[in-house]
Amino acid sequence: MSTIKIALVQKKAIPNNKNRNLELAVQYIKEASCMGADIVLFPEMWSNGYAAPFDGAFDNPTNPAFEEERKEWLESAVTIESDYVAAIKDAAQKYKIGVCATFLSKADEKFQNTAITIDRSGSILLNYAKVHTCDFDVERNLTPGEDFYVTDLDTAEGRVKVGAMICFDREFPESARILMLKGAELILVPNACPMEINRLAQLRGRAFENMLGIATCNYPNGQPDCNGHSSAFDGVAYLPEMTGSRDICILRAGSEEGIFLASFDLDMMREYRKSEVHGNAYRHPKKYGILVDERIEDPFVRGDYRA
Repeated sequence: MSTIKIALVQKKAIPNNKNRNLELAVQYIKEASCMGADIVLFPEMWSNGYAAPFDGAFDNPTNPAFEEERKEWLESAVTIESDYVAAIKDAAQKYKIGVCATFLSKADEKFQNTAITIDRSGSILLNYAKVHTCDFDVERNLTPGEDFYVTDLDTAEGRVKVGAMICFDREFPESARILMLKGAELILVPNACPMEINRLAQLRGRAFENMLGIATCNYPNGQPDCNGHSSAFDGVAYLPEMTGSRDICILRAGSEEGIFLASFDLDMMREYRKSEVHGNAYRHPKKYGILVDERIEDPFVRGDYRA
């Protein structure tokens, strides 16, 4: 049986302390490896703990009175060639584990909310910037990503097609749908927000409708505006030997700090995808033209929307 174990690092980060958060990241990568994990997943923008650059930044992110604080926050961004990323790559190689690392990034004068996937040999396979930035808060200062990506990740349990989306991406069914169409079997979701019943339902729905696994890692209670409840859904709703459906939730953490291990049965998922009706089995793409219509009409017009 091919089972992929994903360690969800539901831990507090130090607000706007990149160096200390790097030390913690390396420590947790080691711990996850000792737990037998194949992949370790961090919450959103771990490098700064998704901390605001100044008081009130989530409500008024472009406040001109705090230009220096905003500039300092952006200057803490991590480049892909940085010592920060090199240390994560080294830890992945040393402890023979895949890592989904997250940080405020800088590339070509663009600042972004980024997640990279590193394999157990220390190579970066996927570099994803959040497409659906939260333009109503501090992410107004960041540049949205342009696409969703899938990579073929080698693990001790075999190869698995992995994609990533970040927090608010979850609220748009197109995010997971695109990843499924690109071949994803697992989606890794770094998160930084209160995970209440409706947001958990979104993740459940994305896993169910695409017949894939979704692992989400959130900050614990005590990190501002977060409450833990990291989760994993395997997407397998029906089994031949069962009457009716099964719960696709295979892990839901509480609010406390911890590293939680979710086990995905890839053999079961792959067999299920061969015969069930969801995913790309019965779609009619030619009838979905309105989905790429860029017009926005009332009641959905928002002044802070960016195309």
